Amino acid sequence: MTKLINYLGRVASIVVALGAMGSQAMALTVDGAIYSLDTTELSTTNHNFTLTIDLSGYTGGGSFLSSLAFNLGSPLFDSSMNYLPGVSFSLLSTPDALSNWSVAPGGLNASGCNSTGTSWVCMQDTANSGYGYNILPLASHSNVQFTFNFTGVALTGSGLSLKAYYTDTNGNKTGSLISLPVSPIPEPETYAMLLAGLGLIGIIARRKGHKDRMNFT
Repeated sequence: MTKLINYLGRVASIVVALGAMGSQAMALTVDGAIYSLDTTELSTTNHNFTLTIDLSGYTGGGSFLSSLAFNLGSPLFDSSMNYLPGVSFSLLSTPDALSNWSVAPGGLNASGCNSTGTSWVCMQDTANSGYGYNILPLASHSNVQFTFNFTGVALTGSGLSLKAYYTDTNGNKTGSLISLPVSPIPEPETYAMLLAGLGLIGIIARRKGHKDRMNFT
C-alpha cells in the first residue's frame, strides 16, 4: 500500500507539472474595450504573451492607441535602467508595422512612457506623427493583436499588469490611463489535461488494488 501511495504521488506530481505548463488566459473590459491576454509558458522564466484588444465597443473617446506598458511583478532593469543579466523583452508582432513601435524601460503615466519603474517595460507607436496606431473606425478594430516575450523572469502570483494610453486627433491623452492588474486563468485545455491525469491515477489505483488482492489470496 505504501508503494501504491508513493507511485500515485509521483503520477500526481507529473500531472500538476503538466497543468502548470502550456497556455493560460484572461479577459477584462474597460471603457467598452475588451482586453484578452493569452500566456504560454515555454519555461519557468520564458513566457510568450498574446494581447488581443477588441475595440469595436470602445467608449473612451480615443482615436489612436499610443502606448502600452507591462509589468510582471519582478525587476527587469537595474537602477540605471539597463536590463538585468539574462532578462530581455522582445516585441514579436504588432497590428501595424513592427518598426513603428519603440520599446523603452520604465512605466507609463499621463505623459506617456516615463522611463521610471524597474519592473515595467513600455512600448510606443510613433506612427501618424507620433499620435500612435489609428483605431478608427472602431468596428474594424475588433482584433488588435500584439505578441511579445519575456525571458529571464518568472511570473509572480500577482500575474501581469497592463497599462494603455490613448490619444485624440490632436495627440492629447483621452480619458483615464487604463491600468489592469491581471492574473492568468487556466484555459479549458489545462483543465482537460488535469482531468485526464486524475483519470489515469484512478485507473492505476484500481489495477494496483486488484493486483494486491490477488497476491493476498
